[in-house]
This record gives sequence, C-alpha cells and structure tokens, in this order.
Amino acid sequence: MRFQLFKCEISRVDRLATTFVVASDERRASEIVIENEIAINQENQGFVLERVDDVLPPDQRKGLDALLECCPAGLASYNAKLGWVAHAIPSPKLHFFRIQEAEGDEYFVIAPTADVAAAIYFELIEVHDDQVRLFRILDGFAGLKNDSMRGLPALLEFGPIGEVIWSNERGWSLA
Repeated sequence: MRFQLFKCEISRVDRLATTFVVASDERRASEIVIENEIAINQENQGFVLERVDDVLPPDQRKGLDALLECCPAGLASYNAKLGWVAHAIPSPKLHFFRIQEAEGDEYFVIAPTADVAAAIYFELIEVHDDQVRLFRILDGFAGLKNDSMRGLPALLEFGPIGEVIWSNERGWSLA
C-alpha cells in the first residue's frame, strides 16, 4: 500500500506550527496529528491538512517514493540534502545534537536519532577518499544556558531536521 503525504498547519496560541504526516488517507493523518498532540501535551486552536505528495516540485521529491512506500504512518521532515526522512518510531520526538570534531569544529543538528544526525553531518562536510574524520555526537543541550534556548522548542516540535545555527538576533534557526 502506498501512503500519502500531508502538510499540516497547527494553530497554536502564539504561532503557526507546520509538520508533515505520512498516512493512508486524510482521516488517518488527522488521527496521527491528534495522537501526537496528546503525546506531547500541546493545546491547539485547530489544524488544517492538505495533501502535498502529488504537487511537490521536482526539487523536493528526493526520497519521497521510499517514504510513501516503506515507512510506517507518522510524522516526517524534508531536508534538502537527505530528502524525506520519517521521524523516529514509536516516538516522533526530535532531538538536539552537538557534533564535535577532534579538530575543534562544532555542528548543531536537529534529528530524530543520532544515526540521522550523523547522516546530516556527513552531508555537511567534504571527506576525501584518503581522509579520516574523528567526531563525537553529544547532547546539544549539555552546557547550553537558558538564554541560548531561543528558537529550539519550535524546531524540536516538528523540525524540519537538519543543521541549525545560532544567531543573537533570531536564536536557533535552520542553516
């Protein structure tokens, strides 16, 4: 059975949250959104679902067929380098990772698992055939001060997954 991809816009008290849902039909997508809202204990003023798998532009279709044919129903994100990625099952929660290279460079990534964070990291860097890169994947929150949390809750709610950067003006945002 081939699933469908729905864009979901959820009205929060203070903002509009957007996520993507993989489901067999709109009714099932709605159930998944409601189940997720209950699981993360969030209130909303309603949500709107729109089927988008048949109208996505060609440059946003990377991994879409595999997503719709192989992944379980649930939440998903699009990353320009990796394509479509299903959020971790059974919990769709996203995590904040710090990737620290032995040479001192650091990257911050939002991803459902450390494996996906590593895949994002390898898309960010260039590694030549004879080159070795040593790195550690750490909890991104370790050592982070409260005033450096701006923007993270919204990114961790639904993503999208990918590299995030800090700006004094905006807080954390997708790179």
